[in-house]
Amino acid sequence: MGCRRPLCIRRRLRTHLRKTFQESIARMKSLNKKSTNLLASLLLSAGLLQATPILAEEAAKPVPQPQTLVTINGRNISDMEVLAFNALQGKQPANTREAQVKLLNQLINTTLIAQQGEKAGLEKLPNVKAAIDMARLQVLAEAQVNNYLSTHPVSEEEIKAAYEKKYSEENLQEYKVRHILVQTEDEAKKVIESLNKGADFAELAKAQSLDPSKENGGELGWISRQQVVKPFGDAMVKVAKGTYSKEPVQTPFGWHVIEIDDIRKQKAPPLEEVKAQLTNELRQKKLAEYITELRKSAKIELAGAEKPKKEVEAK
Repeated sequence: MGCRRPLCIRRRLRTHLRKTFQESIARMKSLNKKSTNLLASLLLSAGLLQATPILAEEAAKPVPQPQTLVTINGRNISDMEVLAFNALQGKQPANTREAQVKLLNQLINTTLIAQQGEKAGLEKLPNVKAAIDMARLQVLAEAQVNNYLSTHPVSEEEIKAAYEKKYSEENLQEYKVRHILVQTEDEAKKVIESLNKGADFAELAKAQSLDPSKENGGELGWISRQQVVKPFGDAMVKVAKGTYSKEPVQTPFGWHVIEIDDIRKQKAPPLEEVKAQLTNELRQKKLAEYITELRKSAKIELAGAEKPKKEVEAK
């Protein structure tokens, strides 16, 4: 079931997890200067041609001291700053001498322009200062995420438990589902009354459902319990094949009447095939729990109207 359908759980998951800040530093374009053998030798001696991003698992390892590559008007530029500059641009690590020299030249150009901005006092402007502060905040947050995940790694036992839960007998069942979504419980009860009197489910869906699936008679296709919000999934698995729910089902989207056209069993994939996915899901869960605990212990004071204040505190 696609994420455009309102029942897809992915629309509700992880809304409190890491939200990216708006990009706060203008990216400078290369000015196409000639590369020099000196820059190339500096890069090679610093080992930048073999540089790779630091993984979360490696975050706890001792960090080597930065090595100065070039000095611009008294300001030293280190190998780590070159790597950080490359990461800021969202690029993969450069693996050739030509790419590394081009990158360093771009940083030199950016530094020269930034130094002029400093002379003009631009960093004191409120919008520039805010952008610099947010960039610093983002870097620190990402570093702490790596630090936390490296000190709270996902264990093999956790992966195995997650596998057994996700691919349990119950969760391997898939259901061919139709549903009718209405606003109120009374409306849902009237739908059930009509079905009890012999009304066609698909025709009722086309006439009364609020969900886009109404165009297909309420058909959602084959879905598993894990793909939908919990109240819907809990009710869905209790409906026998060829029948519909006898009581209205409430979810955050409204009230549903559910029909099960067919049931089939999936085959569980091998653990190794889904291990990376499970590991990522468990890391995201650990991070979500960490953020929840931080929010509980934090003093958050929101200025402004009462409504947004409550919404922020509820996260």
